[in-house]
Amino acid sequence: MLESMHRHMKWIMWIIVGLITIAFLFFGIYPSDDSGRMVAKVDGDIITVDDFNRVYKNMSDSYREVLKDQFNESFAKTLKSQALGELIRNRLLVREAGRAGLRVSDEELQSAIMKIPAFSRQGRFDKGTYEGYLRYINVSPAVFEESQREIMMRAKLERLVEESVDVTDGELAAIYKERNAKAKPGDFEKNRTNFRQQALMEKRNAALDAYVSGLKAKASFKVNQEAVGL
Repeated sequence: MLESMHRHMKWIMWIIVGLITIAFLFFGIYPSDDSGRMVAKVDGDIITVDDFNRVYKNMSDSYREVLKDQFNESFAKTLKSQALGELIRNRLLVREAGRAGLRVSDEELQSAIMKIPAFSRQGRFDKGTYEGYLRYINVSPAVFEESQREIMMRAKLERLVEESVDVTDGELAAIYKERNAKAKPGDFEKNRTNFRQQALMEKRNAALDAYVSGLKAKASFKVNQEAVGL
């Protein structure tokens, strides 16, 4: 079963990437009491077990929705590693966005929060729903809004990195030929638009991963994997 999951993991990842992004970005990052048990420290910023548990729960809920009974203990351990990696990645990108001078205005922040579906009633932002949800998760509006500001700063930095990458016509043709050795004449032109979007997304994701790896290489951090059972 695990072999089958690995073979199909690429399409599974595309299906759930949106779910995880929403779960992690909008409902998974809130400051914790630094006195909590440490999972990682990134340039002096502490990531606690509480931070990890929130993100892991949101990610695992998203995966369970798609994988159903294929979500097992082995996969859960892999997901824990991914959750920890995403927390470290987030902290690195947020810090770098700040160093790069990226900012989010109050107007941008307000507009983004008002578009979150969880805070809407009958298709429109509802302040009572917003405040009720924050009370339910025991997070103050100030803390929630600051977390959203950081998320948006990270998104701005990611866009800058991604938009610096493009795929030339020659590069696209070479990639298509490599992956479709048995393609018939005319197939490339027929599939060019969709294939270009896929190739560009892959190249941008690779560029962003390389950028984060560069940040990691310069950062001072330590990880306590035992704290989350890894």
